[in-house]
Amino acid sequence: MERVQYWVKELLEAGQSTDDLNRVVQDIGRYVGADLSLFFLGAPPKRGKQWVLHHGIDDNDFEFYLRHADDDVYLQHYLSHSLTGKMVSLQEMLPLKRIDDSWFVEEMIPRLAIRHSISGLCPIAPDQALAITFHRYCQPFSPKSKEVMQKLLQAMIPWSQFFIARNTLESIYGSPSIAKGIMKLPGSLTQAEHNIVALLAQGYDGSEITAIRGVSKETTKSQIKSILHKTGCRHQNQLLQQIFCGA
Repeated sequence: MERVQYWVKELLEAGQSTDDLNRVVQDIGRYVGADLSLFFLGAPPKRGKQWVLHHGIDDNDFEFYLRHADDDVYLQHYLSHSLTGKMVSLQEMLPLKRIDDSWFVEEMIPRLAIRHSISGLCPIAPDQALAITFHRYCQPFSPKSKEVMQKLLQAMIPWSQFFIARNTLESIYGSPSIAKGIMKLPGSLTQAEHNIVALLAQGYDGSEITAIRGVSKETTKSQIKSILHKTGCRHQNQLLQQIFCGA
């Protein structure tokens, strides 16, 4: 499995868990050599629901950027020059000496102190988009990192569509319970943990689940332990009894 496919699989397994999703973002950022990584999904800022995943940015700086996202000159230039679908170097696309927005130059750029940025945006539905951006404070990104980012942008489109659709449906109908089961699973379970519960309900044991999911024994044990804790069960038999018998 290629690295980009692995990341998309990890995002799928993270489900709606912000902590798990941000850990995947952290893994991606480290691989491409980013000091700061931001993923945006959904409607444009202040025009609808939006999800933001991030790693490496201070909370205050993060809130500052979200408040002023509409004032991002790089984003406006990117969109106005029909660059959607492409990962580009923002500083090469629009050199600082060509920016005539004094607030952006004197406030936003010094506040974030970023010297090298690679960003891209793709429409994923009417009035919805996926945008990913990676930043470095000192050295520019390598050509290999740029290639990986371009593959990632394209690979994340179907995941983004699925993520938003699932979130929308669950906000209307609630989280699904185990198929045809009685127990309502807690919302704190990650997608990976949901998958494991489904396999346990089908009669697979820990070693079989490890082989099916292609993970280590330690990962499976840790996830089952987390499931038992979140569901208030002492052991797997109690979990299965609650799933099928409601007691």
